Amino acid sequence: HELVALDHAAPGANIAHAGAAPFQYFTYREEGRAFQDVGLWSTGTVSVTGLAEPEEVRTLFVTDAILPMLGVQPKLGRLFSRTDDAPGSPETVVLTAGYWRSKFGADSSAIGRTLMLDSRPREIIGVLPDTFRFLDRNVSLVVPYRFDRSKVFLGQFSYSALARLKPGTTIDQASADVARLIPISLTRFPPFPGGSVKMFEEARLTPNVRSLKDDLVGDVQTVLWVLMGTIGMVLLIACANVANLLLVRAESRQQELAIRAALGAGSNRIARELLLESVTLGILGGGAGLGLAFGALRLLVALAPGNLPRV
Repeated sequence: HELVALDHAAPGANIAHAGAAPFQYFTYREEGRAFQDVGLWSTGTVSVTGLAEPEEVRTLFVTDAILPMLGVQPKLGRLFSRTDDAPGSPETVVLTAGYWRSKFGADSSAIGRTLMLDSRPREIIGVLPDTFRFLDRNVSLVVPYRFDRSKVFLGQFSYSALARLKPGTTIDQASADVARLIPISLTRFPPFPGGSVKMFEEARLTPNVRSLKDDLVGDVQTVLWVLMGTIGMVLLIACANVANLLLVRAESRQQELAIRAALGAGSNRIARELLLESVTLGILGGGAGLGLAFGALRLLVALAPGNLPRV
């Protein structure tokens, strides 16, 4: 079931990537036919007090469906429920494993404790696993949005959206469903103060649904192909140099080969020995290269840098 990035364009306002808005989130989640679930997210900072010195901490803001859509399972506690994401319920927060270790000493009793975020108390309800990475963002805390549906209006395109497609649904079908829902969403919520529905109609909102994997690694893929081509050229030069060295070595062994021929060694046997030497060198060099590449890849995965593209 493919994950997709839900973006929008507004040709009438000359905007190629408008993002997503809460009024669309509620419409797509409630009336969409192509999606199993839809969620909004963004990143920012919050001020954490009460642990040690006050600090600004990178935070991921989400609706309740984002973490489950990514297949995240908590290391401790639980993830957000719809109740946690609803206004009026107790405010909650989920910690990343690194923040939990650095600030709470990996103490399991941190679950249930209160953390002050922007001077508001939030209950710690869970800790994310060590393997958790949110796209290419580096965050320490995760906080629910808690949108109040009754206070949502048209506009507020300051969010990013993810969705999981229903089984068998294609991106084209999802785009068609979003195109169907856009005019519906404009009738479900009032315009912002001083605005009008006509303003959004003139902007001509259109869907821009993309595979999340392609959206995340699309630019990197081109760079990697260029890098691969460059490495291929270097390897060709190295192979030419090795071939030249082998020819020079064979030239320097002319006397040795002449003596072997004089002692009765046939040209086929001499050729087989030279070929065997070359093949042995090739196998040893190839094996060493594969071993180095395997080890380097494992090291890269173990280090798991936050900007390594993944889904």
